Amino acid sequence: MVHGPALPSDFWGTVAEHVTEKVEPVLMQGQRARTPVIAYLRDLEALARRECDSRQVIQIIASGRRILGDHVEVGAKDGPFSRT
Repeated sequence: MVHGPALPSDFWGTVAEHVTEKVEPVLMQGQRARTPVIAYLRDLEALARRECDSRQVIQIIASGRRILGDHVEVGAKDGPFSRT
């Protein structure tokens, strides 16, 4: 889970760069290297679904997970942004 102090107020505006920084280094590596990044992105997506009102942010995070091979659905099936 994403721990620590609250995210800076401008974090969601830089999420595309943040996700890219997490995904690119493990993109050409095996599942063992990808697993912790996928778990982090799942937690980040769950946090975004609770705290961020931007569908685009959630789509960026979900895309990063899918690029790494993760197809697990995060969030409630009938909640906000459930069709992202």
